[in-house]
Amino acid sequence: MIALAVLGAGTCVALGMYAADRLARREAMLLAWENALIRMDTAVNHSGAELKEVLRHGAAEKEPVLLELLGRLETAPASSSEELLDNLPWNDLLLPAERDTLSECLKALFSLSIQAQAQALSYAFAQWVAYRKACGKTREKNARLYLSLGWLGGAAAFILLC
Repeated sequence: MIALAVLGAGTCVALGMYAADRLARREAMLLAWENALIRMDTAVNHSGAELKEVLRHGAAEKEPVLLELLGRLETAPASSSEELLDNLPWNDLLLPAERDTLSECLKALFSLSIQAQAQALSYAFAQWVAYRKACGKTREKNARLYLSLGWLGGAAAFILLC
């Protein structure tokens, strides 16, 4: 019975730690995307780089979505933007609104107008800053709560199962 109590307590603690870690990973992922948007914006606004070069700048930190899109663009350059953007490996930490923002931004990068590309990147960046700030507030508020609930739940499980 003690083994079951320890197992139950450990499970509760692990769940609390997992939830807190997920918030930290989500915030880090949002920051990485923010940096990718900045690098892509720099490539468009300052050098007027072509799409492949813009994606290379964005994927500098090994962003899987941008690397996949770049690979598709290099292997099938004649494909339409819809075909290239279809079924990209989006991170499961992204919320649907965040995924939509990135998807619309990437679609706009296929425009021939540098102004349209720059506007799309500026809009996406503004949205992204808001997403990241909201995520940071949520992490600050809930990370300790999840850890505390995990430990408290673990203690309760241990007491109930002993």
